[in-house]
Amino acid sequence: MISMRNDLFLRACRKKDVEHTPIWLMRQAGRYIPEYRRIRETYSVMEICRDPEVSSNVSAMPIEMFGMDAAIIFEDLMLPLEPAGIKFDLVDKIGPVVKDPIRNASDVDRIREYDVSEVGFVADTIKLLKGKVNVPVIGFAGGPFTISCYLIDGMRSKGFEKTRQMIKSEPETFGLLMGKLTDMVMNYLELQVRAGADVIQLFDTWCGMLDRNTYSELVLPYSKKIFELVSRISPSTPKIHFALDSMHIIKDIAGAGCDVVGVGWNSDICAAWSEIGFSKGIQGNLNPSLLAEGGKRMTDSAIDILRRVNGRKGHIFNLGHGILPNTRPENVRRLVDEVHSFEMKD
Repeated sequence: MISMRNDLFLRACRKKDVEHTPIWLMRQAGRYIPEYRRIRETYSVMEICRDPEVSSNVSAMPIEMFGMDAAIIFEDLMLPLEPAGIKFDLVDKIGPVVKDPIRNASDVDRIREYDVSEVGFVADTIKLLKGKVNVPVIGFAGGPFTISCYLIDGMRSKGFEKTRQMIKSEPETFGLLMGKLTDMVMNYLELQVRAGADVIQLFDTWCGMLDRNTYSELVLPYSKKIFELVSRISPSTPKIHFALDSMHIIKDIAGAGCDVVGVGWNSDICAAWSEIGFSKGIQGNLNPSLLAEGGKRMTDSAIDILRRVNGRKGHIFNLGHGILPNTRPENVRRLVDEVHSFEMKD
């Protein structure tokens, strides 16, 4: 096993001194890399997820190719739903498509409990990956609310109107669903922490669509429960919480129990950090479209973020959402080099 040598990302998560700003990118392992696309000619996404050797190789690619400061496991946030009896497909350019969406309490009852060893291949992926890279390994799960959006609407949709309707008309059913999904996510993340994940990220991507009262009442308590579990089983493991379009609820997101808050590309990173308080770390903010575009606009935007943050402890460079499929690898390499070579001012 490779012993970790580059711990910049961990130190930043813990608000310690770093020689330069660490960088990793959401969806850094996958679709924009030609070597990954060749693997996809043989394997489906779910087949990659279920094969620890292939999954760990894909997860390691960005570290080997670009020198990222953290590796995130190649898995899908819908993965723990499969053994629970939820049938879905991962459709290119669309995302998860659920075959029998959740619409009432009896549908919620269809979600069965299962032994987390049924997704034990995720633990095996983490163990293998830690032997292949010299950087911290990030485990992750989808937030219960974000998973519920896919389950209720059946797929990604503008505004997730069916989810909104259930919240209004059947709040008890929605609460039952959130409770089941929270237990599932807790078991899934415990598996990853015990397998050796160095950091945990909760992707609750779509909760920014909620007003603050709804979020505080119907989502925040479940997020707190998840982070409390991670802190209980591994107090030293840093925790990241990410949501898009979430400036109006960012204090609550930060208050769920995380150590680092991820911010979207259409938020001001300094305003967000001021809002959540400088006791927390922060990551994100660069528009993925600028990374896909490359060139001067990309580098100018990245340097602008770095200048405004100016080396404050706890800053992790990232995108405000995942890498777009049409991104050229040379753009990623240039961005990593720009971040690593940026000189902070005293």
